[in-house]
Parts: sequence; C-alpha cells; structure tokens
Amino acid sequence: MIVMDAKTILAVFTHPDDEIGCVGTLSNHASRGDNVILAWMTYGEMTSFFGDMKSDAIGAEREEHGKKVGGIIGCRTLFLGHPDTNVQPTREASLKMASLITEIKPDAVITWNSRTRHPDHRGTRQIVFDGLVFARLPKLVAPAQPHRVEMPIFQYFEERTHYPTTYVDITGSIEKVLSVVEFYANFYGWEGAVGRVKSSRQASGIECGCQYAEKFNRIARSSEWRRYIV
Repeated sequence: MIVMDAKTILAVFTHPDDEIGCVGTLSNHASRGDNVILAWMTYGEMTSFFGDMKSDAIGAEREEHGKKVGGIIGCRTLFLGHPDTNVQPTREASLKMASLITEIKPDAVITWNSRTRHPDHRGTRQIVFDGLVFARLPKLVAPAQPHRVEMPIFQYFEERTHYPTTYVDITGSIEKVLSVVEFYANFYGWEGAVGRVKSSRQASGIECGCQYAEKFNRIARSSEWRRYIV
C-alpha cells in the first residue's frame, strides 16, 4: 500500500528493549502506512545474560532480536555501533547522527529523556538533539541535503520536567506491545513483565480517557493526546 502523505518516524534508543515504552506508538504509525525506523545505539553487549559470548556473536543475536521486534511492529531496524556503557555525546557521534537524520528525513523523533538515570540513555538523548542541529547545517552534512524541518520531539515521560505531556492512544496496538514485552521477558527471564506493562498502559489510558496509552514529554507549548504523533 502506498500512502501519499506518509510520515517518517525515527525512534532512537540505547539498548535493545529500551523501545518498549513506545512500541504502541510506533505500531500505530506502521499500521497507518508511515515509514518507521527504530535504531539502537548499542547491542547492549554488557548485559550479564551474554556471559563470555564474543562480541560478534552478541551482535548477530541482537540483530535477530531487532528483526523480531521490527517484524512485530512493522518497522525498519538498525544498530548504530556505539559501545555499550560508552555512549558519549561527542562531535563525531553527533555528526554520525546528523548523517542518519539527513538520510531518513524524519517528521518526528522519539528518544530518551534527559532526566533518565542511565548515563548511556542521557548520552543518546544528547546525541539525537545535537544531531538534529547539525543536520540543519549544509556545510556539515554536504553532499547530503540538510534536514531543516521543524519537527516535534517526543521524550520518554518524566515527572520532573517543564515539558508538557502527550498521550498516544495505543488501544489498537496493545497486543503488539505485549508481544514485544513477552519476547524480551522470555529472553531475560522477566517474571510478570507482560502484566505490569499492560497495567501501566491501562493506567496511562485512564489518565487521558482511552483504554491503553503511552505518554511522552513533548517539546512544545501545550499538552494533548492523539493517536498519531504527526
């Protein structure tokens, strides 16, 4: 199906499973016919679940994880090759992100919040924001065309922020959310994860008046809830 006015959504996180907080939103857009790209900065290779597995083998397994999750959502997935526990907001990393942004040309971006506890998560968020700035500058991204669209940026929800809250109705995508959670729960051995996530999404839905919802801090002036983010 060709959607003439399809939007492009870019979600950037640090480790595989970080995307659980926006699976419903990404699935909404993929089901609508939008172009959805889910990117991870690292393979999450420092997790103890891999033991002494070699880095090449970890990468291969994580690529399979990405294909599984991308298949559930209906999106493209990619890994950006940063080392786990060393995601640093350097100029080089921001230029690499700018290159991705000029290639994809997103209409909206989803990423971590600057208030998150994990330093890799904070680094990811800063690289995304700096990459968006660099992507606007012709001399930095040449020969690619700069991407100068004024797009909404959605951060994972945190209470301690002055940015307004946006609710996304994911009622039609809740089964995909739970499928992704179940996949990771089986891998990591998370007991009760599916039920907890379902209850969390239901609680967010109650807050905004729908059955299930995901919520974000949107860098904008007003609060709202919607089914699609653009």
